[in-house]
Amino acid sequence: MTWIMLICVIIGLLFIGRVIQSEDEKSQLSQLHQTTELWAESFSIRLNADLDRLGQLNNSLPPNLGFAENMALIAQQARELMQQRAEILEINYLDSRNRVISTFASPHPFGNITSTVGQQYRRSANAIVRTKRTGSSSFSEPYSLPIEGSPFIDLVSPALIGGERYLQISRLSIWSLLRQATQNRQNSSFRISILYEDKPIIAASTDSRRQSISYKIPLEPLPAGFELQVSSYAQGLITQNTLFWVISALGIFLIVALLGLIRFNWRQNSTETALRAESALRRTIADSQLSGLQVTDRNGRIVYTNKTFTDLLGIGSNDHLIGQLPPYSYWPKGDAGFRLMELFETIRRGQMTTTSYEFHPMRPDGSTFSAYLHISPMITMEGTHLGWLWTLTDISEIRQAQERVTAAHERFTRVLESMQDAISVVDPQSNVLLFSNSVYDSLFGDDSSGHLQAHMELINEKGEEKVKAANDISTDIYLEKLDRWFALHERTITWTDRTEVRLQILSDITERRKNENLLVEQQARSELNSRLVTMGEMASSLAHELNQPLSAISNYAYVVGSMMKAAGVPEEHEMFYSVSRIKAQAQRAAGIIQRIRAFTKRSEPKMESIPVINLVKEVMELANIQARRHNAKVQYFIAPDVSNVWCDEIMIEQVLLNLIKNGIEASLGIEGQKPEVSLTIYSDINHHVVFEVADNGCGIDDEHKAQLFDPFFTTKSTGMGMGLNICRTIVELHHGRLAISDNIGRGTIFTLTLPSEKKETG
Repeated sequence: MTWIMLICVIIGLLFIGRVIQSEDEKSQLSQLHQTTELWAESFSIRLNADLDRLGQLNNSLPPNLGFAENMALIAQQARELMQQRAEILEINYLDSRNRVISTFASPHPFGNITSTVGQQYRRSANAIVRTKRTGSSSFSEPYSLPIEGSPFIDLVSPALIGGERYLQISRLSIWSLLRQATQNRQNSSFRISILYEDKPIIAASTDSRRQSISYKIPLEPLPAGFELQVSSYAQGLITQNTLFWVISALGIFLIVALLGLIRFNWRQNSTETALRAESALRRTIADSQLSGLQVTDRNGRIVYTNKTFTDLLGIGSNDHLIGQLPPYSYWPKGDAGFRLMELFETIRRGQMTTTSYEFHPMRPDGSTFSAYLHISPMITMEGTHLGWLWTLTDISEIRQAQERVTAAHERFTRVLESMQDAISVVDPQSNVLLFSNSVYDSLFGDDSSGHLQAHMELINEKGEEKVKAANDISTDIYLEKLDRWFALHERTITWTDRTEVRLQILSDITERRKNENLLVEQQARSELNSRLVTMGEMASSLAHELNQPLSAISNYAYVVGSMMKAAGVPEEHEMFYSVSRIKAQAQRAAGIIQRIRAFTKRSEPKMESIPVINLVKEVMELANIQARRHNAKVQYFIAPDVSNVWCDEIMIEQVLLNLIKNGIEASLGIEGQKPEVSLTIYSDINHHVVFEVADNGCGIDDEHKAQLFDPFFTTKSTGMGMGLNICRTIVELHHGRLAISDNIGRGTIFTLTLPSEKKETG
């Protein structure tokens, strides 16, 4: 027993030693992965920071400077940036024909100018084409210059300087980026390399020791093909001298541990046996269910189906169902399948917790049946979402019973409804009345005169040959004697004596005829009112949803101003002006939203005396944005005798801005002409303030002028037709006038007349 125990201990020590060595290798691999991902993340953070700083060179330029002033400002900022960022070695600016118009070099090593002004830029052709096509930044392939051996990469970015589009090309040193990313983190047990298309282009460290394992990871945001490879040098078989003695000491307790393990395995086997029995019981219960059960993971992959589910689908086993993803093989094609996919996507995104749907599953032989599907989530006691439970119930018999009941009900309903119509049966040979109901008798008496009169009207309406040829015919007729309209249905049936007779049903539709005429008139008004109500509800909902982000913008603007003051930024700095404009525009937008909500609630505007010059400046500041977008000219003229106007400032700003915007859009697309819109303000003889918005567009046809202010009428291909209607409503709330006339030469003039002071109303 002593030798046996010794052999067992030695074998156990060797086994444990091998396990520890394997775990040590796993630890080294884990450390290698963490180190590689850390360096790759540091490299990406450094490169993303460079991208942001390079983009700020163009974004921070004042809009009112010329090209030379902008380039001087860019040169100063570029030198500061390249002084701080050693990896940025050169910055070039190219015009639309890829010629260098300006270049700046870094003071660091390798930071010399490689391009001259006026030279055609030859490097990074593919990246330049991608940037021009997509309008976004892109990287070139790595390259080396003839003098410097370090690999470089070009960043090509679009630049907007003074309203003109250029290309900014920055030369970056991959070596400097790698050195900055791995400094203060290097370890002698690692070798670092950068690969491009699996070929090494740079290595930050070298060592003659044998490499044991390597790990590669892509470098973001560089293009696909750039990878960071970190290799770990091989370690000795024994990492610590005391490890063997520790294992030897633990070997003494190996026998006790084995005995404990045997006891643990015995208990575990007992537990597994109980679990298998319980699992078999649950499977039996699931298979005995009348409804089919399908269990999927969170992505919809089928992991289990019970026997009832496969029996419903006519499948012998669930082997080909396991592992399927939506859409499943038993789903119907077409709209029903698309609807099922939409329902699952909706519940998977969390927009619904459970859902149900009735459809017709498809069996392998092509047959279908009516089924009711219910999807519910499977959540553990700890709240973990495991997947979805799909319950499929066959409702074919229920639907067939419902159809039979529906058919019987329809027959019964026809009988009841026929009692309200005039029903008669006449022998066409003798014209004798064979049957009539009470409604027929009350209208025509107990003879066949009414039947024959209706038949003659039918012949006059359809023609005698057509009536004789048809076995079943219907039409609407007018009986002058009764002054009523009837819906006539006539057909040939077999009577009790086996003869062919004529069945006639007359339904009084006089009131329906009258209602149809009224309905045509009401439908147009109902459509208009419905659309107006919908637009009001949408406007109110939109205004409610925008209040919170606008409040957040105003609060953030206030916090930024406070932080700038606390940081000692002088108040005359242009950033204070920008922050104040952000806050003012947010408050103005909030005011517009309040007016929209008040407008939908049919409340009165907030009237006050407003200086005309302030009103016009606010409008022009927003109109110039639209004008710059379309390269249009917008100007205004204010008469000296105009001072204040009595109005709701925000509402009138909306009206004027909408009229100017319409004028700019109407003036676009005219060849050889620049769009121009002018706003002229003067006082009329009644001391009213008159705003005239004139454009040089194509004008408005006379047939459209009468409908121009109607809701949903528009001459634009993408317009909604609500702008001028809302403008007219706002003007009417101000007791003003909004008129349209032709401009002299070309274009249109919209004239807005408002009171200059408050009107006293009784």
